[in-house]
Amino acid sequence: MPSFYRTQTLKIDGQSIFSEVNAASACVWNDCCYQMDMYQWQRGYPHAHRDFYFGKDCEGWIDQRLSNPLLHSQSRQAVLQRYFKSWKSYSALKKSGSVEKPNPPNKRKNYMTTRWKKSAIRFVECGLFGKRVELSMAQGQPKIEIPLPKSFNMSKAAHIATIDLCYNYGHWTLHFSYKYATETTETGEAVVGVDIGEIHPIVSHDGQDTHIYNGRYIRSLYRYRNKVLAEFSETISRCKRHSKRWWRLTRRKWKRIRKIDNQIKDALHKQTTKFVKYCEVRGIGTIILGDLTGIRNTISYGKRANQKLHQWAFGKIAELITYKAKALGIKVKVIDESYTSQTCPKCSKRKKSNNRNYTCTCGFKYHRDGVGALNIRAKYLGDFGVPVVAEMGSTRMAPPLGFRLEVPVASS
Repeated sequence: MPSFYRTQTLKIDGQSIFSEVNAASACVWNDCCYQMDMYQWQRGYPHAHRDFYFGKDCEGWIDQRLSNPLLHSQSRQAVLQRYFKSWKSYSALKKSGSVEKPNPPNKRKNYMTTRWKKSAIRFVECGLFGKRVELSMAQGQPKIEIPLPKSFNMSKAAHIATIDLCYNYGHWTLHFSYKYATETTETGEAVVGVDIGEIHPIVSHDGQDTHIYNGRYIRSLYRYRNKVLAEFSETISRCKRHSKRWWRLTRRKWKRIRKIDNQIKDALHKQTTKFVKYCEVRGIGTIILGDLTGIRNTISYGKRANQKLHQWAFGKIAELITYKAKALGIKVKVIDESYTSQTCPKCSKRKKSNNRNYTCTCGFKYHRDGVGALNIRAKYLGDFGVPVVAEMGSTRMAPPLGFRLEVPVASS
């Protein structure tokens, strides 16, 4: 049965063992880098980052040579799996050429997030000591006991697949990963095309209606983040490095940045949830996303415009839509979106619009991102480039409907 994952973050009090555990995970990663070099050298490939070879026995060969006196065996396996996943990603980037000179995963680390799998996790609920989770270590090592808040839902413990111990901006957190079976809901055969934009993060067209999800609030958060970062960086640059004032300002800077990042994350979640819920109500069976891989390599519109485009979170939006749709049983497909925003749906002529409205010499007028969503859907259905009657007149192509994110306003 298909499954999906949900995550939950829990802030915890630090323990002295936490740093040792994450340092041990980094040692396993560094050992993987060394063993990979040895594996390549023995097979006549002296430069693993240039001429590398993955034999069927590569992962097993390295696994036999890994050891750590502190970590659980499953935690070591998790580091090894993450290491090989990075190598496969590097190999894919190198073959596709979407990233110029990608960096191989051979950089040594001092600390690294530690992961425990289901076999090394045990939840305990006791009236005297309260709720806690026990994380197993290597044989002969004591378990790590971490208290849990009273509000922690123990009924969800059976669904927990992994737990990650993370250090983030001076705080220790546990990341719980829950595994659920996909809901067996009846989805329709309708198809919706989605154009992911920088101003409008989601613009969809389902064959009848076009919906535009406004993203100007998200843009304002990015501008505010850049302003805060520039102001703090200018002040910190005048301080002596690692002085008391330097550390105080650095902590304040990242506290402000962390708050803004949480606001951006919350806004993206709200917009994508609203879109996926709409697809569920309308009986959408397939969501078609435009592929934007490598788009940053071809853009150069000046300093300010490039900053906006390089902060464009199109990958995050696609990721959120994908996992939320999968939880509802809706399929998500990714296709090439070349020329979808430039091709007229009525006469199939190409014209690059200079503003938000697309106007063709044949008389067709519509929102530019709406044209992109319409053509992405048509491209998936095999109708891209086929002239259709789509006029804002008697045949009535519905005007786009906008959705603005509701933001709470602080009272004065």
